[in-house]
Amino acid sequence: MKNCLIGLSIVSFIFFTFSCKDKPNETQQKAGSLSLEATSNKTIKNTRTNIIKSNFEKIQTLAHIDSDTVYITNYWATWCPPCVKEIPDFVDFQEKYKNKKVKFAFVNVNNEEEIQTQVIPFVEKNKMKNLYHINISDLMDNIGSLDPQMKELGIPITVIQKKNNRELFLGDLSKNFLYKKIEEYLTKK
Repeated sequence: MKNCLIGLSIVSFIFFTFSCKDKPNETQQKAGSLSLEATSNKTIKNTRTNIIKSNFEKIQTLAHIDSDTVYITNYWATWCPPCVKEIPDFVDFQEKYKNKKVKFAFVNVNNEEEIQTQVIPFVEKNKMKNLYHINISDLMDNIGSLDPQMKELGIPITVIQKKNNRELFLGDLSKNFLYKKIEEYLTKK
């Protein structure tokens, strides 16, 4: 059994490592008006950083809120170079648009054992806010529900949505592309 778990972990790691795309309780966390109830009583935290442990289904409730707000959900991991590359741009835009109707959610898919040693230091270094964690297998099993036409799996994945307008992007996004998309979605009705 232990060998099967190790083998499954290695296969998952290899799959997502080579899948990273270089191109295009009642615990709650709030960032502006964005909030999500945790799926369990577990919030992964240290003295400065809280990461809500959730699941794919709950994360999707952020993308289906009927309002005139633009929601940007980014799925990432610290072991994914394209993810690490684009995070500073997302954080810059999170700050730039903090007083506008734009909300960001960062969904980490690292192994839970890596949260304290890899994820939290990265999050603190990059001053990330509005953080969630789901199991990588949960993402792999359900990502097709966002876009049935999606033939490839990998991360980073970014979902941009306002009301019924939604786009999913596989791979890292340039700062210019992300800016244009945010501005485009701000003008959508």
